[in-house]
Amino acid sequence: MKSKKELKKNVNIVLMLTLLLAMASSCIPNEKVIYLQNKGGEETPEYGIDTLIQLSRQDYRLQPNDILLINFYSAQPQAVEKFYPLLLRTAALGVNQAGGNGNNGQQNLYFTGYNVDKDGFVEVNGLGRVQAAGLTKEELKYKLEEQIKAEQGVNDILVNVKLDGIRYTIFGEVNGPGPQTLQQYEANIIEAIASSGDLTLNANREHVQIIRQYPDGVRIHEVNVTDRKLLSSPYYFLQPNDIIYVPPLKIRELGTGETGLSTFSSIVGVISGTALIISLINNN
Repeated sequence: MKSKKELKKNVNIVLMLTLLLAMASSCIPNEKVIYLQNKGGEETPEYGIDTLIQLSRQDYRLQPNDILLINFYSAQPQAVEKFYPLLLRTAALGVNQAGGNGNNGQQNLYFTGYNVDKDGFVEVNGLGRVQAAGLTKEELKYKLEEQIKAEQGVNDILVNVKLDGIRYTIFGEVNGPGPQTLQQYEANIIEAIASSGDLTLNANREHVQIIRQYPDGVRIHEVNVTDRKLLSSPYYFLQPNDIIYVPPLKIRELGTGETGLSTFSSIVGVISGTALIISLINNN
């Protein structure tokens, strides 16, 4: 059986190792939490305060399973009535006569919108299946207009194509994970994070992953939301159906506190427990 001296020595070793571990991990520094920092400092003044940063916008190309809002306009409403699904014909005809939007007031585009099927086609009454995947909204608009002029003889046709908002999914170290829809024409990753309740303190903001669909498959992009250079990145703007994964920091594995106060409390708890063990050894 070990002597009291040996037990004390072992307890002291455990205490020292615990303190070293706590000091190494300590708390999460502000540099890991603050968004859009000018990490280049004076060497990159183009990312400083009050300077203009050029944005990198990319046209979204339609994908299978997109839901589209498509409206048809003409001086003769009867000429475009047949292009709407039966459910929308009465509303479309009445609103077109008033000069408005045929699908306004429809609350659920899942039932009333035009779905891009798995093969990339959209079914339009009077036109049949039209290839949509791989085209931008504007390209599909002009394609439908040209097809209606050529096949239906309606020369004053105007087509409007919109997406059913910007749908994305965010998960990981997020306060409000899950699927989200922003009813906007354009949205960026900062807006996506804010709409999801912000990231947790344990979030690794330097390695946020964006899983993005392309016509030929899926690619994973990594962005650093703590760096101001994000603003000029081609991945700053969201695209429909993006999946955002926020990994945890290594500190989460260590189980130490998120702030200096919580880490200090953990250390005090370890010291108090160790002191109690030493006291019991001395009294035996």
